[in-house]
Amino acid sequence: GHKPNADWRGHKADIYEGGHRVPFVVQWPGKVKPKSESDSTITTADFFNTVANIVGQTVDNNTAEDSFSFLADLLATGKTKRTTSIHHSINGSFAIRKGPWKLILCPGSGGWSAPRPSKKAWGAERIVQLYNLETDPAEKHNVAEAHPERVSALVDQVAKEIKAGRSTEGEAVSNDGAIPFNATLLKKYPQLKN
Repeated sequence: GHKPNADWRGHKADIYEGGHRVPFVVQWPGKVKPKSESDSTITTADFFNTVANIVGQTVDNNTAEDSFSFLADLLATGKTKRTTSIHHSINGSFAIRKGPWKLILCPGSGGWSAPRPSKKAWGAERIVQLYNLETDPAEKHNVAEAHPERVSALVDQVAKEIKAGRSTEGEAVSNDGAIPFNATLLKKYPQLKN
């Protein structure tokens, strides 16, 4: 009965929410209102620009290319500009979240929990998973086939951010290396070639 990830599917190393979703708690007397909440999605990369904002520093184009400040959320003066977050699992599989939608670019967990992706699974048609985390937070119902336009839009967003080398605004920068997407995935979505 031990559920360290509550009702989230998967765990550390997986592409599912149990592998990525972590509560973030702040105590900052005189700045953050006690017991306040924000529904903004943030990532650990966002700490860089948030701290830079707090200490009044600007960040150049080639630093922290995926960091959005969430200071406005902390101070309850607005929201972060982050609209997407991209994650990957221990085996290098990618997922993108935008609003309530999460697209997973692999069959299975991409990690250690079941179902673990096999070479056979990559040959199947259902090599992508789409979940609406608002209505299906446990990621039980893959709705990719029912929403092909949403799948395409999210694949395009992943491709755009990879090609730009960043998710923030600014000049394109080079990535540390090519993203090793599975050949079956690249055949279906050639825009992911980088």
